[in-house]
Amino acid sequence: MLTFFSLVKSLLYFLALFPPSLGSTIAQEYDYIIIGGGLSGMTLANRLSEDPSKTVLVIEAGGFHSNDSQVAIPGFLGSTIGNTTLDWGFSTIPEAQSNNNTYIWHRGKGLGGSTLINFMAWGRPAELEIDGSFTEPPQAYAVANNLTFISEAQIPWISVLNTLGVAHIQDALSGNDVGVWMAPATINAQEQTRSDAASAYYTPISSRTNLVVETGAEVLKIVINSGLDGNVTASQVQYMQNGRALTVNVTDAAEVILSAGVVKTPQLLELSGIGDPDILEPLGIDVKVNLTGVGAGIIDQFFYGVSYELNNDSIVTLDDLRNTTFAAAALEEYETNKTGLFTIAVAAFSLMPLATIVGSEDEANQMINAQALKIAQGNYTAAEKERLNAIISGLRSCGEIGHIEVVGFPGFFTAKSAPEDGKKYLTFTADLQFPFSTGSIHITSTDGTVQPAIHPGYFTEDFDLEVLIATLKFIRKIATTGGFEALLGDEIDPGTEIQSDSDIAEYIKNFGGTEYHTVGSAAMLPQEKGGVVSPELMVYGTSNIRVVDMSILPLQISAHPMSTLYGVAEKAADIIRGVVTV
Repeated sequence: MLTFFSLVKSLLYFLALFPPSLGSTIAQEYDYIIIGGGLSGMTLANRLSEDPSKTVLVIEAGGFHSNDSQVAIPGFLGSTIGNTTLDWGFSTIPEAQSNNNTYIWHRGKGLGGSTLINFMAWGRPAELEIDGSFTEPPQAYAVANNLTFISEAQIPWISVLNTLGVAHIQDALSGNDVGVWMAPATINAQEQTRSDAASAYYTPISSRTNLVVETGAEVLKIVINSGLDGNVTASQVQYMQNGRALTVNVTDAAEVILSAGVVKTPQLLELSGIGDPDILEPLGIDVKVNLTGVGAGIIDQFFYGVSYELNNDSIVTLDDLRNTTFAAAALEEYETNKTGLFTIAVAAFSLMPLATIVGSEDEANQMINAQALKIAQGNYTAAEKERLNAIISGLRSCGEIGHIEVVGFPGFFTAKSAPEDGKKYLTFTADLQFPFSTGSIHITSTDGTVQPAIHPGYFTEDFDLEVLIATLKFIRKIATTGGFEALLGDEIDPGTEIQSDSDIAEYIKNFGGTEYHTVGSAAMLPQEKGGVVSPELMVYGTSNIRVVDMSILPLQISAHPMSTLYGVAEKAADIIRGVVTV
């Protein structure tokens, strides 16, 4: 899927800094110990260290990449995917309903986490899910600062989707995101560089003497003791750094905050004795807190692409970066003027209700009613039915929540075939926003450096695959409508020979994968409904362990989650500091 990006890597030297410690060690004990220096960890570190009387320690397994051009330059988006310096490179167990395929789960490793390697898409969920607001920059400022670069291959995007019944949204961040739009990206407008969580939240305040950031430090477990109030208390955090086993103590008034992400957070909870006894006891782990929801009920959005060759070779796309002469000239333009292809981000987005995808509200309602009946009559727990019925409710809100995202990507971005030298492509990607299928993430070893078993549960609910099959057919309509009809040539992947529903399903299973937007492995729900954390984000049964990352979301959202997670982390910082209550 990312073949051409591997070639891009040779265009710049790669510089990754792994200092053993950023800042001087000021104490052996801290008021706040943050495990994970990703988006949430950096946000919390910034806000919690604003109080000079509080000491903050961040423990991050990766490095600090402030001088890495491949991270900073927007046009290199995707080039670091799979780079083990920046990417955990998790993989799933074989998925029974998906031809026993395993899927790579790319997750950012380093200060800034996945904001170092993501595609910088900035969006917000629908107002029905989360209230949001946005102030557009003045038009003169937007023009003067070259806020966006789009490929001419994306120009028909809005008009074609309009023709197919998808309304144009002027501001997709206003709370109504059902329609088609050009999206903003997390790019520093003055410097035309990626704005990641480290550059935005850590670099400006890195000199604070009450903040210590340890990099190249992988946490192995939290040591937990029984408390007087019936809750357990974290007393130590154990981690490895430069081959040494280290321990930091947790004072009586201190907190441990897990911001390790949807994979590592449940792993560390289980290694520390917090989780389902059926998982922990066979491994010989003493159960400190019986929380069956840890690692259970995860929801992952599924993604695939449909690629087309462009008829017009003069159009500039990311495929041009396979030409080293072009790439060198584009890089020189970027370094000189901060303009051109290296300022690009993914811009052409749309969110559509099921009725648009399948062709009519009647057909959509038939599908929804059949799924609702299956849930009502199925062997689901009450908590599972409540979650699944929330998705049904969203599906019935036809004009208010988008069920499928389709993106126009200016380049080759599929996995079945490979791009040819000298050719240009446009890829339409499909992303199922609200899957009914759920899975789990659980440890299989007491070794904290061994990744847990990731079981996304793709297509355990037939409904999800039916929707994705219908979406591929809809994408083919996009490709043969309006401006795209003249612009696009041959369908490369899956290819026109793939026509039947069964063949389309095979393509999706074999060449699709995660959209990297997993939630739910430490859900904020009532404990009796499988919850792991309270509304204050405190882990049930503990007195000083919180979780602040994507794992707390019990349901998916209809947006790329970066902005939502920044909001969660900012709110969490206020809760922890006592600025607000819940």
